[in-house]
Amino acid sequence: MAVSNRVRAALTTTVLTTAATGFMAGCGVGGQEEEQVAYCTDENGEIVDDEYCDDGYNGPGAGFFFLYLGGFGRGLPVGTVLPSGGTRINPTDTAARQRAGLPSTGKVSAGTRVSGGIGSGVGNRSGTGAGS
Repeated sequence: MAVSNRVRAALTTTVLTTAATGFMAGCGVGGQEEEQVAYCTDENGEIVDDEYCDDGYNGPGAGFFFLYLGGFGRGLPVGTVLPSGGTRINPTDTAARQRAGLPSTGKVSAGTRVSGGIGSGVGNRSGTGAGS
């Protein structure tokens, strides 16, 4: 069965329009960016207990934990491995914490929203910050 060029063009246009709409919605068009949040992780990006990212922590493994910032969503449980593309910050680096919009000292709770994250270019710079 032959399909006319007019029908083929109409189908192609409909399919491409639908795909483009879905893509644009996923990209956050309209000025809305994904929320940047912080999690305490080990060197492999696995979420660990928040106590390890308290700037005063000096127990086992000290120096191998990071505040990991990115658009990962809130409420992720301990043990979740975060995808690459976030920003790692040494919890003891007060200047880097402040630049990222986090409190300069103390414990950062899992899923803490990064106040300077939206529009500040904090996320998506893998390997930045002290201790990376």
